[in-house]
Amino acid sequence: MEKFLAKFNHSQASSSTNGNPSSLIDDLNLDSLEADPGKRVPIAHYNNPRIKDEVRKHYIQKGLCQPKMDSYPPTKIGKRVRQFCKIWFEGSYSKWLEYSVEKDSVYCLCCYLFKDDFFHGSTSEFYTKTGFRSWNRALERFRKHVGDVNSIHNKCFNKMLDLSNHHQSIQVVIDKHSQKVNHRA
Repeated sequence: MEKFLAKFNHSQASSSTNGNPSSLIDDLNLDSLEADPGKRVPIAHYNNPRIKDEVRKHYIQKGLCQPKMDSYPPTKIGKRVRQFCKIWFEGSYSKWLEYSVEKDSVYCLCCYLFKDDFFHGSTSEFYTKTGFRSWNRALERFRKHVGDVNSIHNKCFNKMLDLSNHHQSIQVVIDKHSQKVNHRA
């Protein structure tokens, strides 16, 4: 495994790859991956499918970035001051909601990991790239983000669950398929 990994300066990747799809990432050091979702390199910038799979597995194994702080930074919205509430880490949002201390925003781990598999474009980047922080309408927007049973979020969530089961990892599925094809030949 070590032969596939190389030291990688993540801070340079962040600045050089944002908005520039021609400079994709072909190698990495898993220890260099940012825990804070506001600092992460977009998953689409990992060019090699095996590396992308390793990055996905790393974030799933590492777990959600859900810092439990006594208080979160206040934001003035209209005439009222609002802020993130740590209780949002509980209940139905607990399995996907992440908070960035760096950007005082929330993100969706499963959509970060898999949205590009279902949807290409710059719309709906609130939960994957730019972060969401309209605290006055957070619960309403979280529900809207999750959507119905066939929503992109739910498809991403199911892929995340599948990958978290090591028997369903992308590489295992590919290897099993290759074995079946070789046995038929």
